[in-house]
Amino acid sequence: MVRAGARRRAAHRTAHGTARRARAAWQTPPVTPDPGRPVPATPLAAPASASGDPAPSPAATAAPELPPPSATYAVLLGALALMWGSSYLFIKIGVETLPPLSLVFLRVCVGLAILAAVVVVTRTPLPRNPRTLVHLAVLGAVNIALPFWLIGWAEQHIDSGLAGILQSTAPFFTLVIAASFVHDERITGGRLAGIGLGFLGILFLSAESVAELGTPGGPERLAGLLAVVGSSLCYAIGNTYARRNLRSARPLVLAAGQVGWAVILVGLLALAVDGGVTLPAVPEATFSVLWLGAVGTGFAYIVFFRLLTGWGPTRASLVAYLLPVVAVALGVVVLGETLDALFVAGAALIVGGVWVVNRS
Repeated sequence: MVRAGARRRAAHRTAHGTARRARAAWQTPPVTPDPGRPVPATPLAAPASASGDPAPSPAATAAPELPPPSATYAVLLGALALMWGSSYLFIKIGVETLPPLSLVFLRVCVGLAILAAVVVVTRTPLPRNPRTLVHLAVLGAVNIALPFWLIGWAEQHIDSGLAGILQSTAPFFTLVIAASFVHDERITGGRLAGIGLGFLGILFLSAESVAELGTPGGPERLAGLLAVVGSSLCYAIGNTYARRNLRSARPLVLAAGQVGWAVILVGLLALAVDGGVTLPAVPEATFSVLWLGAVGTGFAYIVFFRLLTGWGPTRASLVAYLLPVVAVALGVVVLGETLDALFVAGAALIVGGVWVVNRS
């Protein structure tokens, strides 16, 4: 009986230790990536976003000793690229029948539900400090609400693949802004050359729209291009703001806090601009909302932060090079979008500029 009791106590200690380590994986602040090394915007941002996914803005700490690359992390990187890269496709499908703000509101609601479940399971404490809550509200506005709206509105007028390429310009803005507000960042000659290549690529991609300003739909197309570039600027501001003001915040707190505030802000915007939220009326729109919220926002954040804490910010930032490829490929295959010489040249200049900015 004594031995049985000892075995039960040992099993309890083992289970308790496993749960504690699982919570710690979510609560350990990750390393802040060099603002010149894009986290797409993060998806979250990426990439973010990207894909309308916020370029997640993780906190800064001393760099931990990272494990060597593994097949598991490579698979996670590819999965994250598909999650965020496919978001452009589903944004394009969603805005065909839904107002952009309604699509964004429903998307962040679904994403918040998933992140909230993770918060509960991992027992991650949420901040109560008013200053931290204000910082998260600012990030919810500039890192999610505004860029998501801009991208959704833009894809009413431009192709999804083009939006994906233009979204990858976020690192150029991040570097310029970070060099002005973060003391450990500077613009070198090489980085300046990369920025120049990127903006030359923007000129290539916008040349056709400028030439068609006098034609029907020409002004709207150019405005769409500028809206996506504006969303990249929003992500750059959000990344720099988080680095200055939320350096020690837990990654899950950053994700859930931003998305939570975005639900409130986008709901108010939808009420003011559109008179309320429009619900999906066709299956395609419903699937787009669920995909963007569950896969492109909720699960993508989980995978991104797993990469960030386990593989390091530099390797995790490689997703920035995969997002445009996924976005363009899906646009061509699924939606029948076309490529021309100017598009290919502009895309090559932008991706090349990102590589120059981020090279060691």
